[in-house]
Amino acid sequence: MTFLRTVSFDAGEAASHATALGRLRADEIQAVVVRNVLGRAECAAIVADLETNAQNFPATAFPAPFRSSFYGMNLNLADPDLAAYFAMVPPFTESLAALMAPYGGFEARITGLLSAIDGGRPYGPPPGPGRAGPYMVTTLRSHREGGYIPPHFDNEQRMRPSYRHLETLVVGDIFSFVLTLSRAERGGMLEVFDAKAEAWSARFLNRDRPAPKPDIANFARHAFDVEAGTLVLLRSGRYLHHVAPVGGATRRWTACSFMAETRAKDGVYCWG
Repeated sequence: MTFLRTVSFDAGEAASHATALGRLRADEIQAVVVRNVLGRAECAAIVADLETNAQNFPATAFPAPFRSSFYGMNLNLADPDLAAYFAMVPPFTESLAALMAPYGGFEARITGLLSAIDGGRPYGPPPGPGRAGPYMVTTLRSHREGGYIPPHFDNEQRMRPSYRHLETLVVGDIFSFVLTLSRAERGGMLEVFDAKAEAWSARFLNRDRPAPKPDIANFARHAFDVEAGTLVLLRSGRYLHHVAPVGGATRRWTACSFMAETRAKDGVYCWG
């Protein structure tokens, strides 16, 4: 029996899976795979625009060894005062709207789908502090050859200074989605390990800094080798996971958001 209980279905079947994300938060299942969120031709057209930055997205980068970059800004990597982060929100939001307009819009295709498989609960970006606007609802990520993300638990993010405000708005574990827009020629897969946060999180803190960590080869793993247009939702706050190194010249493009329940538990906030 696999350590990772997964439910898979087509986006057109979402209405029959209205409890999927409630079950995921309750740890009855640990992952949800939704196929055909976007069609193959739609993904190809979106990636062609992303490759040339046709919509003029503001861009940032992962640390150099990760050989990866963002359109938008990852909250984990933002300065604690968040000034640059919130200054980037309006142009990023405008570019995302332009990118997704031919395909019905990000809200209709992505956050609307999440709401449908969570009993209709609203999904959207959290409000920012003070007079700041909302957070970025997602980021678009590009991993070139050799690019990767090291093993981590997403709940670690909540200890970072850039999360001080957001921490006042959400409760419970972080979960996340990865929407594949283009696959790598080799590697580049989201891999989840049989290592739960309660037992292992302290051993993997700040893996992006030089420090000895447990050998992930000793853990059972589940690799999500999915087609473009497939969305994977994961209990990423509680399960160790990484992105395996990308092989080949084809960039791996994804849209990714972190998520957590509102403190009132009447909706879910999504952020990049």
